[in-house]
Amino acid sequence: MDLHELLSHVETALDKCQDIINENRYVVLSEGDLERLVCRCITDEIKEEMGTLHDFSVHSQVSHYYEEDGKPSVDARVDVLLLKESELQGQIYHKEFKYDGDSFAMELKYLHKNDSISKVKCDFCKWSSIRNDSWMYVVVLIDGYSDIDIQKKEDKIKLMYEQELLKYESDQNENQLKYKVLRKII
Repeated sequence: MDLHELLSHVETALDKCQDIINENRYVVLSEGDLERLVCRCITDEIKEEMGTLHDFSVHSQVSHYYEEDGKPSVDARVDVLLLKESELQGQIYHKEFKYDGDSFAMELKYLHKNDSISKVKCDFCKWSSIRNDSWMYVVVLIDGYSDIDIQKKEDKIKLMYEQELLKYESDQNENQLKYKVLRKII
């Protein structure tokens, strides 16, 4: 499975997350709950569609390490990372790993009704450090009393996303930055 195929499975899994949130009002109370839900839905979707014939695995709270002057340093931390297990062999150290293969990084944010969307901007900016090697998907759960409240924040996030893409408009690479807004009426 390549990253294009994986993208469609991730998007299906995120739609399932939205369905679960709609059906179970209190299933997500924190960003940690959202992380667990997203990981579970992606894992279930990949297993359901691909069985055990796929090479991608789902990991949460992953730090990327690189060596500088012979010492490991943290490069970036992502909430959820989908990577090819076969390319990890021989690269795993205690709480560290080196991975240069295809990956799909996800940043998650849970914006409560009074939270500012500025919390999302730093997640879009992480793409600049990984964009040559990976896809970045920013998932934002917004709660509010009405769809109108949520839509206002979603419109601002869309604008933020478009501004981030404009920075790299001259690149010939396809768009490897995606985002999805999930909604929760409270």
